[in-house]
Amino acid sequence: MKKILTLAFICLITFSFVLTGCNLFPTNQAKYLNAPIVTFETADGENIKIDKKDLITAFNSYGAQLVDSYGYTMQQAIDSTIDVLINREVMLVAAKKAVTFGNGDLNNIWQETYDTILSNLASYETQVIEQWKLNIPSTLEEEESSTTEYTPYEKQAEIVLIDGEYVIKLLDTNTSVDQDVELYYEEGEEISSIITTLDKKINNSSNKDVLVEAKRQYIEDLKESEEGQNLSTKDSEVFEREVERIYESTMENKYIEIYDDQIRGDNDISNITLSQVLKKLTADMLSSYTKYTVSSSQYDTDILEDVSNIDYFINSDYFYVNHILLKYDESSTEQIENLEKALENGTITEKQYEDALEVEAEKIKAKNIQTGESTSLSPMDIYNQLQSKMTGVSDNKKTEIFQDYIYTYNEDTGNMNAEYCYVIGKDNSQMVESFTETSRELWDNGNGEYGSIGYCVSEYGVHIIFYAGVITNPFTITDPNTFNLNTADQSKLTEIVTIIQNTLLNQFNNKTLFDKVYEELAEDNYSIFESMNLDVLKKDIKNLTIHKSNYQDLLG
Repeated sequence: MKKILTLAFICLITFSFVLTGCNLFPTNQAKYLNAPIVTFETADGENIKIDKKDLITAFNSYGAQLVDSYGYTMQQAIDSTIDVLINREVMLVAAKKAVTFGNGDLNNIWQETYDTILSNLASYETQVIEQWKLNIPSTLEEEESSTTEYTPYEKQAEIVLIDGEYVIKLLDTNTSVDQDVELYYEEGEEISSIITTLDKKINNSSNKDVLVEAKRQYIEDLKESEEGQNLSTKDSEVFEREVERIYESTMENKYIEIYDDQIRGDNDISNITLSQVLKKLTADMLSSYTKYTVSSSQYDTDILEDVSNIDYFINSDYFYVNHILLKYDESSTEQIENLEKALENGTITEKQYEDALEVEAEKIKAKNIQTGESTSLSPMDIYNQLQSKMTGVSDNKKTEIFQDYIYTYNEDTGNMNAEYCYVIGKDNSQMVESFTETSRELWDNGNGEYGSIGYCVSEYGVHIIFYAGVITNPFTITDPNTFNLNTADQSKLTEIVTIIQNTLLNQFNNKTLFDKVYEELAEDNYSIFESMNLDVLKKDIKNLTIHKSNYQDLLG
């Protein structure tokens, strides 16, 4: 729950849809919406108010999740939402004192505001396309970020030896943007420049008529959300208020984001020690050892479902594989669906089904997933190329070659940039039968050669499988009563440091065992630190009052 609350400081102010979209507590009365829920005074004498509209908006983007996903009562969810709003306002007060924006920050705020407006407008554009029954694509929908490119793990820290002592050095602690740039707009004209830029985009769009109508509907919804608040209903002024609202929210978000970076610190040396890392790793390994030596059947279930949750492996009956999947085309997919029905109703045999799959597999042509272009290469061509390139080279080179092919031809996004490879067991597997059988042949009862590859056909397509080795432990627990990695012996410590910094979670990515343990410690430590910092900040505020009578009606 701590992580949810931490994220809420940022998430609550990035809502992008108008208040009309919040359907839990609909209302349009100005007095009602402006009723104070929380009031307090800062150390400098500034009066802060959180009103009912803030609570309604925050509840719909945060509190409702507590009810729907975590079983909170309405009272508990509203109380938690109010706590988060108070924490956010307290942090914002501190952030505005501590942070000075540079031009890079201001450009970033401008761009994020513009992008949010575009995102909102894209929803209305899609709505208009559907209303007008047009067969045209949206011109504003953002392209999905690519999941097909290799993205190395961004390391937070590394262990280094300084003056004979191992310490943890932080990496890339400077998160600020380039400030030595010109502003996107004339000073004081950020709002008008966003509107002007948006209008130019609309006027130059191939979907101009659609976008003009989309903006009109956007403004109509804004008017509805402002009804009863005695505000101007002139279209240009309504839309300007929306841009101002999002700009101010984005600016507050940026204050908190930069302040959050500042209080995390920019020192080169982490306050997390190597001793803490080794204590945690020791405890995690002993916990898994104890759990699974008592219940080996649970081990069999857990290792196949999520190997990342296991910190000690009690046998060598499981191994890692990776693969390249080359899928059938649309017509073959349809044929295979018919074959599956025929197999189900008994009109063809298993052998006939498998033979038919082989026929469809021979029709597959590899697609370059980076360019989207089809090639003339068959799955067997890819397999033969890999066999040729990977023969007689080192294990690291085999991995490098296969990884390159994964991010060129593979159509299974599940193993791209994954923290772990797929797991197959001697007796159990969650993969399809042909995949499992081919993988076990490569494993060869534990005698398989790292990087050996196999070829098989399934209902999903052709799999070219890479054997990535037996799952083993970096350290062996011989006696749980004496096992302890946190040693004072410098020679042993050096050996342990080398192992944890070089033990990859996945041979096809660069995240190590040290990275995993450190990341978990850093998250937990920061949550504690953040809470302590908030406690200190709250001591500076005065006359904190929660006006319970003003939100009792929301409880139903």
